[in-house]
Amino acid sequence: MKKIDKKISLVIALLVMVFTLAAVTPKLGFIIESIDTDVFPIIEVRLSAWDSSGKALKNLSPSNFQIVENKGSQFQPASVKIDNAAPLAVALVLDVSGSMQGQALKDAQVAAARFLDRLGKEDQAALIAFSTGVDPDPANLKAAKEYPFTHELKVIYDAVEGLEAEGGTELYNALQKAIAMTAQLPEGHRAVLLLSDGMNDPESVGDPEIPLQMAKELNVPVFVIGLGYNYDKDYLDRLASESGGLVRIAPRSSELAQTFTDIAQLLKTQYVLSYQSLLTTAGNRVDTEFTLTYDGLSTVKAVPIEGLDEKINAINAQHTQEAASVAPTALPAGQVLLEEPTMRPTAVIEQVESVEEQSPLSQLTWFLLGAAGLLVVLLSFLLKRKRKPTVYHCARCGRMLAEGVNTCPECGETRKM
Repeated sequence: MKKIDKKISLVIALLVMVFTLAAVTPKLGFIIESIDTDVFPIIEVRLSAWDSSGKALKNLSPSNFQIVENKGSQFQPASVKIDNAAPLAVALVLDVSGSMQGQALKDAQVAAARFLDRLGKEDQAALIAFSTGVDPDPANLKAAKEYPFTHELKVIYDAVEGLEAEGGTELYNALQKAIAMTAQLPEGHRAVLLLSDGMNDPESVGDPEIPLQMAKELNVPVFVIGLGYNYDKDYLDRLASESGGLVRIAPRSSELAQTFTDIAQLLKTQYVLSYQSLLTTAGNRVDTEFTLTYDGLSTVKAVPIEGLDEKINAINAQHTQEAASVAPTALPAGQVLLEEPTMRPTAVIEQVESVEEQSPLSQLTWFLLGAAGLLVVLLSFLLKRKRKPTVYHCARCGRMLAEGVNTCPECGETRKM
């Protein structure tokens, strides 16, 4: 009986582990980081995308995307290109509470260093290493544990290497601070990367709703790495989902390095999607749906795009002005035109252009025909001038007869020779 109970307990434990892993396994997803409408009707979208294992998608093409503007017709983008060199800004938020002491902290330090190794000269990183006593104000940084965004990554390397684990887990305040720091940068390729192994502690410190609202309103995606199975799964799943990020789980600290590397590759793999808008009218905002399909899975992002009405109106006004500049001017009702009409300059220009557009072969043909006609006239004139008058004589008496005289005045003979 005891053996049976042990088997049942083992099965239950395995099922719990399976369902836990399934619950945190990322689905197919993507995050739209920026939308550029400066050259409307061409629109450029920058995004990052990942597969069901949370790894960066590779070799995406226009056939992987569908676009719908204001519930209109569905169409594909004109092009999809990959950009691995786009400047990236990431705030590393590392849990250094007492539960991270020992091997967990060492593995976390190695993983963070490997993440920094994947960044380039144009990239930036910031650091919030949190435990007890976190001030959520980004202007107040704690020495040796908190650093603002910098291109000098060695500063962040050295700070990570010197971290020590102690104290509580003021998760909410740390997230609030990191999101506020990140939001100070221009919108675009930026993110918060959080590593945590526990719940907010003390429970009464910080407000969980503030990071959620800030991440959504300020468009700062949060990517989460949960170490073990005791991190605040429900809260961090919600934070990642609503901000546009994802959650990866590392059951053991030895897996942190690979997990950090995967997320680094994901954040450094950016796609540039370009399409021509089909809109001819628009209101204050255009609800645009982007659908990503990959390996039999699909996911949709609905993004409001503002300011297109002004661009569309400007284009329509320009077309109207161009049409008016070439259209004939209508006379006011009742007015009679008395002067002789004159040739409009535009008509002259059009006529000149039509002549200039004749091909070289056509011009040569007309030249040869004109020259041939002139030659015929000259030859005819010369032949007429050189012809001598014909002389006739009377066939009977031999008298010379003038031209046009048919009867000989001498003998009356009508024959001539």
